[in-house]
Amino acid sequence: MKLRIYFLIFLLSGMYAAKAQKAYVSTDFIKGYTLYFVRHTTSSEIKEYYKLTDHQNKKTVLEYGAKELSSPQISKTAKTVAFKNISDPNIRALGDVNFDGRQDIVIYETEINDDGCYTAQATARVFINTSSGFVPAQSISNVYNEAHCVRGGSFEIDAKNKRLITWSSGGAALHVSAYYSVSGKEAKMVCSFEEEGYDSMPFSKITGKKLENEKWISFTSLSLYEPGLGTDELLAFDTKNGKGRVILFQAKDILYYAFQQNDEYKFISFAHPSSAEKANKAIFKFRKQNTGNELEFNSGNIKYLIYETPEGFGIKINVNGKISDWQGVAKKGTLSSFSSTKLVNVIKE
Repeated sequence: MKLRIYFLIFLLSGMYAAKAQKAYVSTDFIKGYTLYFVRHTTSSEIKEYYKLTDHQNKKTVLEYGAKELSSPQISKTAKTVAFKNISDPNIRALGDVNFDGRQDIVIYETEINDDGCYTAQATARVFINTSSGFVPAQSISNVYNEAHCVRGGSFEIDAKNKRLITWSSGGAALHVSAYYSVSGKEAKMVCSFEEEGYDSMPFSKITGKKLENEKWISFTSLSLYEPGLGTDELLAFDTKNGKGRVILFQAKDILYYAFQQNDEYKFISFAHPSSAEKANKAIFKFRKQNTGNELEFNSGNIKYLIYETPEGFGIKINVNGKISDWQGVAKKGTLSSFSSTKLVNVIKE
C-alpha cells in the first residue's frame, strides 16, 4: 500500500514538474498600457501569449502568441506584478526604433534555432507602436536578427542622428558596421564599412560604402582604434565653427594629431602622422610662451598652429599665407603638459 502511495506521489510530482503555467498582469511594462502575459511550459515546449491593452480606451493594441492561452479560465489565475518581477520574459521595451516619439517593443520566439550563427539564437520580432496599435516590422526585425546572429553583434538606436546601427566582430581587430535610416516600418541601409585595426595602429583603417543620391559610393578613412586603449589623450577640443574635434594624443612615445569629423560617423579626416612608421617625418614644435603655449607642425605646404592662452585656445591653419583661426570650445587637457612630456617627434623650442 505504501509503495503505491509513494508511486502516486512520484508520478504527480513528475507531472507537475513537466507542466507549469503562469499568468501575469503588469501595468508598468510601457507607460499607458497593460500587459497580460501567459507562459505555458511542458517538458517538450514553451508557449507564450501576450496582450497589450491601452489604458485610456481599453482597446487591445497587440495580441501575439498561442491564443489558446487567452481563455478566461487562465486569465482568472493571473497575478498583478511589476514587470521587473516576471522571470525571463521574452517581451522587451526596445526603444523608439523609427524615431516617431513612441516606444516600440521586441518579442523573442520561445523556440531556439541555429541557422549558421556562432550560437543558437531566438528569432526576434519587432513591433512598431502606431496610432492604431503595435504592428510587426519585418524589415527592422531582419536588421535586429542579423545583428545578433554574429559574434559580438549589437543593435543600437542613435536618436540624435536618427539611425539604427549594427556592429559585429570579424576577428581580433576587425569590426563591421552598418547604418540604417528608418521610415515607418522600413529600415534602409545607408552606410556599411569595415574597421581594421592592426595595419595602421593607433588608428583603424576604414573601408566602406555610402548611399548618396541612391548610388553607392566607395570610401576610405581612419578612426581612432578603441580610444583610451594604449593611448594617452593630452589635449582635445571641439572647434567653435562646428567642423570637428582636434585631438592630440600619444601612443608609446609618439605624438599624434587627429581631426575628427563632426558627423554621425566620427571618422578621422586628417591624421599627423597616420601611422607609427611615419613619425620621424611628422615633427611637432612646442613653444612655451609668457602667457601661453603653442604647438606647430607642417603637412605639405599647410602649416598648423595649436595655441592656448588665457584669452582662449584653438588651431590656426595657414594655406599659402591665408590663415583660418578655428577657435575651440569644450577643452580637455592642456598644452602645458608638453613641458614635461618626452616624445620622439616633439622638438621643444
